[in-house]
Amino acid sequence: MALSFLSMIDALERGDVSARAFSSAVEHEWNFGDERATLSVKERAAVHRLFDVVVYYSEFREERERIPIYRNEEDVLMAARACRQVLMS
Repeated sequence: MALSFLSMIDALERGDVSARAFSSAVEHEWNFGDERATLSVKERAAVHRLFDVVVYYSEFREERERIPIYRNEEDVLMAARACRQVLMS
């Protein structure tokens, strides 16, 4: 069973998953999962904004320095928290 976006955010905030694993899971669920179809327009937009961050996640500082659009762990966490606010409202 696929994890919901909210449960994935919970796992990231608890430290149960790395930013890398979280990013991969969100990307996979957005592209191939079933939950997206159940989201409201507002929720879908919030998850899409999260998706737009996680697809550019890189765990490598040197890579992020060379490619400015790449995102770090803090960027992923901030995007996840912003998404949570919408999903919880």
